[in-house]
This record gives sequence, structure tokens and C-alpha cells, in this order.
Amino acid sequence: MKKIYLLTLLLSVSGWLSAQTFLTEDFSAGAMPPAGWTIDAHAANWSADASANAGGVAPEAVFFYNPDFIGTSRLISPVIDLTGYTSVKVMFKHFLDDYDALGGYTLGVATRSGGGAWTVAWSVDPLSNIGPEEKIIDISNGDVGAPDFQFCILFDGDSYNLDYWYIDDITLFVPYAVDGAMALITTPPYIGGAVPVEGQVRNLGNNTITSMDISWKVSDDMIYTTTFSGLDMDFGQSYNFTCNDLFHFPIGGYDLDVWISAVNGTADNDTSNNLKSKEMSVYSHSIYRKPAFEEFTSSTCGPCANFNTSFNPWTENHAGEITLIKYQMDWPGNGDPYYTEEGGERRMYYGVSYVPWPQCNGAYVDYTIGAVETAYQDAILKPGIAKIAASHTLDGTEITVNANILPFANFNDFRAHIIVIENETTGNVSTNGETVFHHVMMKMMPDADGTALNMLDRQTVTLTETVDLSGTNIEEFDDLSVVVLFQDYANKEIFQSEYSVQDGVFASESTCTALTYNGMPVPGFSPDVFDYEIALPEGTTEVPVVEATLADANGTAVVVPAWELPGTTVVDAFAENLTGRSTYNIHFSVEVGIGETGENSQITIFPNPAKNSLQIRNALKTDIHIYSITGQLVKTVNDYDGSLINISSL
Repeated sequence: MKKIYLLTLLLSVSGWLSAQTFLTEDFSAGAMPPAGWTIDAHAANWSADASANAGGVAPEAVFFYNPDFIGTSRLISPVIDLTGYTSVKVMFKHFLDDYDALGGYTLGVATRSGGGAWTVAWSVDPLSNIGPEEKIIDISNGDVGAPDFQFCILFDGDSYNLDYWYIDDITLFVPYAVDGAMALITTPPYIGGAVPVEGQVRNLGNNTITSMDISWKVSDDMIYTTTFSGLDMDFGQSYNFTCNDLFHFPIGGYDLDVWISAVNGTADNDTSNNLKSKEMSVYSHSIYRKPAFEEFTSSTCGPCANFNTSFNPWTENHAGEITLIKYQMDWPGNGDPYYTEEGGERRMYYGVSYVPWPQCNGAYVDYTIGAVETAYQDAILKPGIAKIAASHTLDGTEITVNANILPFANFNDFRAHIIVIENETTGNVSTNGETVFHHVMMKMMPDADGTALNMLDRQTVTLTETVDLSGTNIEEFDDLSVVVLFQDYANKEIFQSEYSVQDGVFASESTCTALTYNGMPVPGFSPDVFDYEIALPEGTTEVPVVEATLADANGTAVVVPAWELPGTTVVDAFAENLTGRSTYNIHFSVEVGIGETGENSQITIFPNPAKNSLQIRNALKTDIHIYSITGQLVKTVNDYDGSLINISSL
């Protein structure tokens, strides 16, 4: 979670040359203005939105053109005591979404003291988009050194000439001599195997950084360190690193910590910015990820008509491989009459500033077919780590949708969106020449925010939504489809999409008809037996490859291999409906050669706990006595030969 810090320190003369962070603001409280900050005019244009377009972490500050005005608006910091200082730095991330290269406005940072006149410290007059980028501004004007210093983020000019200005991670500070900062961990959060730990570091100190030690660990596991030498990083410069050791762990969720452990061969002066953490998940299974295309468009938009002459045939040619939703906007002109407030909220979520605006899996795509095809080809290379089975029924104007979502990893702060579309409409014909419109969004269930989800690997979530569609723009109730989207709320990436099946009935059969290991049948396999013991030949070190044949070919088999030997491979067989589930456990052990057990040999009992049978390592030619928890002798094995001991009756 992001935090806000405002530090007011009593400084001695000897401390004036030391580094200090006076203020940081990352808008994590979601308030606008944040606590201690003020807005001098046009406060309605400022908000704290659940987006991360400036390059930080949601939420962030947003300046929006509407309601449009001509004038000045400032987001003003709290009063800060800079007594004894002659210069400071302001650092912040930002991204400008310009409207149409019209100019006519200025963005900037200004300072004042004693509540007096503002002095501009940095400004830019945009004619196009800017960033996302991080700015560092040196300030050494007459306001620095005052006990009542303030700075502001300002807009001046015609607000109509921009769309959005996103701002995040504002810091006012004086640099240390040696200060390396961990900026980002770029290793993907969802992985299917061994990957390198990667990220970005930055020099925020006055001294040049020539070497850096970067360490990482997972939970309480061992620490891995890589030394990067031959660097030449001056203040403000960044370096993208790749550590030597791979992140390679069993299927499951992990907390990854990455930090700077040394700079220029010694300790960093400021350790507060050395560490970054990231939730990681090694997924258990992957399938085809069906790309979701969303287009923001309008029947009053000429460029939309031009784009759709090629986009519509493209989507028809890929109909079985993608999902498609179109949100009709209420601009330009008088707007499309099939605009809805839910479509407007979706537009705000993505930061859409013009039409046509196509998206693929939550990311903007330029409105050319070449760009669409490239986005599609990139999208189908990404694994699908969730599966959706959805059906819907229509009773007059009332629709009921049942959606089952099976995740193959742990997912936090995701959203499920259930979206009713009409396949073709003609009632919204307006001014751009289009006479038929396709996949027009009519209703988002339960609303534009969707359903919040925190999910665990292989734990199916079932959603049911019912709504009366009589108040919508639907022209023909027998021409409806439903799309289900599974989306990361923070970064907007869509991890899976699927069409619902009208009146669909999905099979509930979840058993296997066969299990094999390294191509050989599992001995004694039966669909209704779920635990197996297999002793592998002495010296076996590789975990056998287990494969499953399902009773229903439309089901899903997830094989989670043992991490080491001895160990257990788990086969989860899911029915077509994704709720039926059968779990098979194959316990692998390794036979041990005959010989005396040495004094220092460790005796191992596995599996532990055991239900039907167990084996004991390093106990050959030994008499085994098994006692109950009350101390009663319940079984004896004389001259143990290393085979399975049957305990099913105990």
C-alpha cells in the first residue's frame, strides 16, 4: 500500500548540508485534494482516479478538461519549513494526453513563500502528448530557505485543448551524496517457469554510481546477490538490471523482495528507497487467451466510419478467436443516441479521449488494421491463465447470466465484467454514413465497475446476475450476445474473455479414464480411486511426466508435478462446467539399494501424513513397529525390505 509522508524536522546548523525528504505524495488515500493540500480554482477539474497512466501505482491525480475554462488552476502543497536550505528538488511522474495539438495552455511547477506571488520553476507549452515520464526540477530561487515554502502543480490556459493530465509520486527533497533507489521490479507477476529477476534502479544522489549490488529473496528463502560494475550513472539516470539467479519455485504465490545492498562498494546513504516488493504467482496451467477487443466509437464520427470499413470485416474473419464489444459515445456532434452512462464510465476508466479508440486486452491500439493485426498477434502469444464457462437465459426482457471462472493462479483485485451486447443495430444511424452497427454494448452487469474478485489457484468462482433490459436501446431481443471479461483492475489487462452460451448446459463429469507417468499406465488405476503409490527405480532423480485422459474431452486437466523426489504429483480434473472437480494424487518414492544403514543415515518416512500406505527410507533389514497415538502397538514389520507398508486398516 502506498503511504503519505510529511516530515517537519527541527534542524541544527550542522544538519543543513544533510539530505532530507520533506514531502512525498502518491494520492493513495484517494482524496482530492490530498490532506494538507489545496486547490485555488477550478477544483472540479481535479480528481484522484484508479489509474496508473503516469507510471506509478493507482490511484493518481488527474486534471481533466471538463468543465472547460480559460484560466489558471493550481494543486498547492502544504507549507514546508526550508530554513537553512538554498536549493531543493521536486520530482514527479506525469503523462499528458493532449487533445489535438492546438496548444494554448501551459503546464508547470511554481513556488512561493509567505503566501505571496508565485515564481515558475518549470513549465512546458505542449503541442502533443508528453510521457509517461519522471521529471526532476532543481529549485534554488528566493522562496527556498523560507519557513513557509510552498510549491504547486499548475495548469494555465484553455483547458479544452487537453484531455487529461495524470500526475503521481510527487517528492520534495535534498539529495544525499550516495543514493541509489530501486525504481521498479519488471519481472512479470504471473509466470509459468524459471525467469530472471529484473528491474530498474535510479541514481538520486549527487555522486556518480559506478557499481551496485542488487539482492533478492522470496519470503524467508536464501538471498541472491548480483554485482553490477562498470556503471556510469549521474544524478537522475536509470539502469535496467537483470540478476544472475533465476526465480524458480513451485506452483503457488510468493512475495518477492528486491533491494539495493551496496552502492559503489559501500552502504547507501539513504536506505528508505532501496527496497521494492512484488506479489508473484507461478501459475498451474495455461490455455488459449481469447483476445478481447473493445472499441469506443460513435455514429457521429467520420473517422469511425472509415476505420470500421476495415475493422468490421477483420472482426468477422476472427469471430471465433476474439470477443468484441463496441461502446457508442455521446460525442462528437450531438453524439450517438445509443450512448449509456456505463459506456461513459468505461471510457473514463481507460482514459479515452477521442474516437475511434480500439483496445486489445485493455491496452490502446492505433486505429489502423495493421496495428489491430499486430496487437492480435501479440495477444495470442500470451498464456490464458483462467478459463470461463458462461451461459445465459432470456425470459421476455429479463436476462440471467451464470458465469464460472476457473483461475490457474492467485489473483487479487481483479474484476469480472458481464456485458450484454446487441449483434446488430440500426436505430442509432446518425451523421457519419454508417447504416449498421455491430456488437453494441447495451448493459454492463451488475454495473460498469463489474464484480470485485480475489481468487485462489484452481478455486472456481461462480457469478450469477439478473437484470431487466426493458430500459435499454435493444432493438431485437433475439439478437443478443453476452461477453464475460476477466480483468486486472489496477493495470487494466484483460486475462481472459469468453462469450456466454444462450441456454447452455455444461457437463458435470470430472473423472479421468487414464493416468500415465512417463508414458506408462499408473498401476491399478480406477476413475474412482484418487491416491496412488509408485516406487521409482533406485537412482531416479527426475520427476516423472504425468498425463491425464479425461472422461469428458471438454473438461480441463491441470497437472501439478511434484517439485522433487520423493513427492506428490496432483492431477485436478475439472468438468466442462468448471465446478465439478476430481483430484488424483500420485505419490512417488525412490527405491533404496540393500545395505547396512550407517550411523549418520537419516531415516525418512513418506508420505507424511499417510493414509493408505507408507515407505521408510534408510531402514532396510530393520524391524518396524508402528504405535497408535495412545502408545498401543498396532503393526509390526520384520526385516523391512523397503516396500510399501499397508496402513489402510489403521
